Amino acid sequence: MKKLSIISLSLALTACASQQASQSNDQTLEQLSALSAQQASVLSQCESISEQLEAQQQRFDQLEDKVVAIAPVPVATSKSTPQSCSKQTSYKLGNKTVLGESEWVSLEGQKNAFQARIDTGAATSSLNATDIVKFERDGKNWVRFNMRHNTLDSDIIVERPVVRTAEVTQSSTNKVDKRPVVSMLVKLGPISEKTQFTLTDRNHLSYPVLLGRSFLKDISVVDISQKFTQAKPTFKD
Repeated sequence: MKKLSIISLSLALTACASQQASQSNDQTLEQLSALSAQQASVLSQCESISEQLEAQQQRFDQLEDKVVAIAPVPVATSKSTPQSCSKQTSYKLGNKTVLGESEWVSLEGQKNAFQARIDTGAATSSLNATDIVKFERDGKNWVRFNMRHNTLDSDIIVERPVVRTAEVTQSSTNKVDKRPVVSMLVKLGPISEKTQFTLTDRNHLSYPVLLGRSFLKDISVVDISQKFTQAKPTFKD
């Protein structure tokens, strides 16, 4: 009888320990799920804020252009002012390419040169896209969109596989927009790298392409006093 009591007690303790371990695992999974959702929410808010800051910077640039237009012609001095490089010469800082605040880029599969805003304040990159149509090809999600922008002369229809969907929360309305994300090869001067682009309508902005830290990290530094430091891509074939 004593042995049976000991065995029963051991089984009860084992069952209790298993139940506690199961509850602990469930709590850990719930915490990880909550943390993942929180990180996704923060990234969404950052993308929304980045778009607002870019639009605000564009308004500042436009105001600055108007001020320059009505200002009296200055007397020439020996002091030089930052300007676009008339002759592009790629230069480096250590092993990193130095870029200006805006550059010419080419994109995978396109025989066009696009003006891109180089923005270290943006976590991700974005690409102008209108008339977005989602469809399936070989069982995978694809998207078709038009890259036409006021800096371009004609429609540019692009088809790319969707790598993920980004959720961007609009701070003014708290509305969540779901935007396709595609991957494309980007060539900028000596740099040739694949990066992910969030598709969004950028026709109200000056540049059809924005390159953020996801592209710039570890391969370049930005000198905001310069523009178009790299040669404009040419397409001979």
